[in-house]
Amino acid sequence: MSLTFVREFLRSPSSVGAVWPSSPILARVIVKAAGVSAAGHVLELGPGNGACTGTILEALKPGARFLAIEKSPSLAESVAARYPKARVVHGCATKIAGHLDDEGFAPPDAVVSGLPWASFPDSLQRSIMTELAAVLPAGSRFTSFAYFGPHRLPAGRKFRRLLEEFFSSIDRTPVVLRNFPPAFVYVCTK
Repeated sequence: MSLTFVREFLRSPSSVGAVWPSSPILARVIVKAAGVSAAGHVLELGPGNGACTGTILEALKPGARFLAIEKSPSLAESVAARYPKARVVHGCATKIAGHLDDEGFAPPDAVVSGLPWASFPDSLQRSIMTELAAVLPAGSRFTSFAYFGPHRLPAGRKFRRLLEEFFSSIDRTPVVLRNFPPAFVYVCTK
């Protein structure tokens, strides 16, 4: 699975955004922060190689539904093959509402994002966030990780300001040092 991820990074670094998948420790932190275990409908944006997908599936309560949206066809296929219980669609986060409608999926109350926000142009960040905000009910949670250090660079600071525009509450987890590179999780509530 990691070779597919690295191959996709080399093919399209701005879409994948990381040269190596997230660690299982970071996956556990983001899934817990998202409140997946209490959610009825969980959406994963950009599952990549599935680093968080398995952890999400393990945390789902009985009867909860899960949907992942992955832009890369090869990564979407790979994650679907690795996790047969996951519903993984090949699609774009700029069309979240359409994907939810196509799948008969209710508005998510927990969103786990593996999207490489800092590598996206401002217009794409805003487009995705606008689409996401339109489908999220009040009280829902959006979580996304950021690499510690680069979050202080202009692109990282712009992303933080974007989160402040769309969410009423934004918190951060402690830095997960056992990830390459070290990262933390933004925990945002609408």
